[in-house]
Amino acid sequence: MTLDNAAWSLLDRGGRLETLDREECRRLLGSTNIGRLGYCSDSGPRIVPMNYTLVSESVTFRTGIDTEASHELFDHPIAFEVDQVDEFLQAGWSVLVVGNAQPLDEASLLLLDVAQSPQPWPEGRRSLVVQLPLMMMTGRRVHPA
Repeated sequence: MTLDNAAWSLLDRGGRLETLDREECRRLLGSTNIGRLGYCSDSGPRIVPMNYTLVSESVTFRTGIDTEASHELFDHPIAFEVDQVDEFLQAGWSVLVVGNAQPLDEASLLLLDVAQSPQPWPEGRRSLVVQLPLMMMTGRRVHPA
């Protein structure tokens, strides 16, 4: 079924889309501590919820040494996405950080303040601390119609 232009215009009544600058993206990243980690595994793409903190100019999170994620995080780009949505108002925002992650070395770990260390919600040992620099970061906000 094909709709003419007049019919499509009835469907195009959404809110205004705003591209966010770096400062606003960073502020929004610092406003919450739950995001989604995206990476590719041998079995295909994966997206998993992840607790994180914003430390300096990096998204910092913890995972287990023997998890699938720990084997796929390094040597190729990954993505980390954080958002907030209000379904009633049909509004929200999203920030995406893409780049190459790196494990935090022992010396850097010792410099981390306890408040800066991500606190995963699920039980289990998560001793691998990973940082994703905020080098490639984009954000969008949808304002209510």
